[in-house]
Amino acid sequence: MAPPATTTTTTVTEAPAFNSQDFQRYKKYGKFGVRETQPVGSIVGDFDSIPVIDVSGIYSDELSDREAVAEKIRDACMRVGFFYVEGHGIPQDIVDGVFDIGKRFFALDFDDKMECFINNTPHYRGYTPLYGAGKANAEGLGNANEAFDWGHDSKLNDDPNETFIDPHMRGENVWPTKLPELEERLSDYYRRLRAFCRTLTRNLALSLGLKEDWFDPLLTHPGCSAVVAHYPPQPKDKIHFGIDPHTDSEFCTVLATDEVRALEVLNKDGIWVSAPPRKGCFIVNIGDQLQSYTNGLYVSTFHRVLNYSGEERYSIPFFMSTNFETVIRPIEKFVPPGSQVEYDDITAGEMYKNAMIKFHQIAKKHPVFSKYLKEGVHDEEYENQAHFHS
Repeated sequence: MAPPATTTTTTVTEAPAFNSQDFQRYKKYGKFGVRETQPVGSIVGDFDSIPVIDVSGIYSDELSDREAVAEKIRDACMRVGFFYVEGHGIPQDIVDGVFDIGKRFFALDFDDKMECFINNTPHYRGYTPLYGAGKANAEGLGNANEAFDWGHDSKLNDDPNETFIDPHMRGENVWPTKLPELEERLSDYYRRLRAFCRTLTRNLALSLGLKEDWFDPLLTHPGCSAVVAHYPPQPKDKIHFGIDPHTDSEFCTVLATDEVRALEVLNKDGIWVSAPPRKGCFIVNIGDQLQSYTNGLYVSTFHRVLNYSGEERYSIPFFMSTNFETVIRPIEKFVPPGSQVEYDDITAGEMYKNAMIKFHQIAKKHPVFSKYLKEGVHDEEYENQAHFHS
């Protein structure tokens, strides 16, 4: 096993106090992420504190090669909670192409982007305007980013037996009229990342001492989603999150970043680590589904964005999920006899939908965004539950 991680203790920012229990209030099906944080803003991470794993061995026909990768992934998940991957097989020009077309989308006129307003789809796909999601600050503004979401639908589905029985995330992606090539480019990226994540998931199973194909029946039509996000530079004299501290509701997240350093990840010791971009690598973090499956052995990773770089930042997170109708519950081998299970049974679709409902409440009260809302889109009785508004 690698020696204990070391970090440089340079404080890069003092962020608002973070109360993980406040964050948990709408994740009623369990408590996720590291519970306690150290009383510092963040420290500058390096490649000793953040493991870099060559995952090319997951494609090998030799079990020993796959086991070697699985051992490194287990160590990273147990010791740190997140890691970089190289050797993933996704060409850099494909990733760069998504960044390029994402920038073209964000350069469109506001009304052209709002044609795809995310709050006007029942399953929350499409465009989120700047300050249009997350927890409102004192000025009534949400997170300092704009984003475009897309994910599993009838066109991206590759399972002929998919019947779309999940009631929470049923629906099609929406695409802007003024940039028709966006669909082709993002759909290609989605298919490539889904294929990679299916293989990575087999290795995660191996890292847990499970059969490699343990999760395969749950990934026949995985409810994956993806985002292209834009974070304008934030003034250094004002605390405003690019995105609030949160864990991801899916199985795991595979993140592509540009060269701007703004992502901070909460490590297993409860310390915020500023993660440096690394060309050609993805950053992988554990999501709520995998924490639930392992009954807390692997912990979903809190992360946030504070863009004080003075530069525009772009990122592309891909969220791997089990099939939307899959009931997420701890695997029996991870529940010792007589122990208490902290995670309620919930489907992957509801798990994701609940997070999105809470995340996008702010638009309903915003003086500009609310004018774009269409009536009759959402199940108001479901979405008006108190825990989504606390």
